[in-house]
Amino acid sequence: MQVFTAEFGNYHRTRLTHTIEVACIARTIGRALELNEDLIEAAAYLHDIGHPPFGHTGEDVLNRQLLDRGGFEHNAQALRIAEKLEQRYAGFPGLNLSAEILAGQRYKADKTQTPLLEIQVTDVADSIAYDTHDVDDAMELGLITAGQLIHTALWRDTAYRVRQLWTNLDDDEFRRAVIHRLLDRQVGDVIATAKKRLADIKSYAEALTLPVIVGAGAELAEQKAEMEAFLLAEVYHHPRITEHRCRVSLWLETLFKQCVADGDKLPERYAIVLQSEGVERAAADYIADQTDRSVKEQIK
Repeated sequence: MQVFTAEFGNYHRTRLTHTIEVACIARTIGRALELNEDLIEAAAYLHDIGHPPFGHTGEDVLNRQLLDRGGFEHNAQALRIAEKLEQRYAGFPGLNLSAEILAGQRYKADKTQTPLLEIQVTDVADSIAYDTHDVDDAMELGLITAGQLIHTALWRDTAYRVRQLWTNLDDDEFRRAVIHRLLDRQVGDVIATAKKRLADIKSYAEALTLPVIVGAGAELAEQKAEMEAFLLAEVYHHPRITEHRCRVSLWLETLFKQCVADGDKLPERYAIVLQSEGVERAAADYIADQTDRSVKEQIK
């Protein structure tokens, strides 16, 4: 899941469709800035593979279970999958990825270095995608209304522009038009802001000595922060979402305990982790590889 599971309805993003949207937005920005589009696309496809079932709820549960063993964080798990857990080649563990892609994911996991410009593009595309599609999905599912969103500057300003262009849209047409305009506005702002920041930079190497360059301008950044605060309060903490999070947390905690108790029954591919890092980490790796549906099917 991204935010919503199938029980909420048929119209909402999943982790897969979110990733596709991130890749599309990121390539658009990368092309405008004349960056490496192939690297951008690969980084976009990689960025969320470490998410366990049930999105951030699954991440929170696994982190609690591993607090005294280094914790669990989805960006670090993506790097773990790419470098260790996947077994696709006879000569080495992990996936056959470039140093640049792995370095980009390592930045997401530990934030200890200035990321490549292509990774900066992927990060900002991720933010644009989820801010916009979480609003779209929540409206479609009836969790929030346009009347509530009008109190956020980003929605209000964009909706005003749409009303100036089209005066006879029904509610669904209006929502879609505003969502399209939100994407266009954010992407355009990021491109214009990055071009301005890059104008006086003489080399790619020099760019990496500076703070993050590819991002929203000051006004848009402020409006996005307001929108994200609204989403946190009205969507991510909505009673229906909170109730669901409590329920799936119990499922995941139950499955984790089952896996720890029956560690010797975990699939063979987790044997090395079991021997070198312990049954708790092996159980977390196993659960993180599952789907929402498979978790429910395994609860005894």
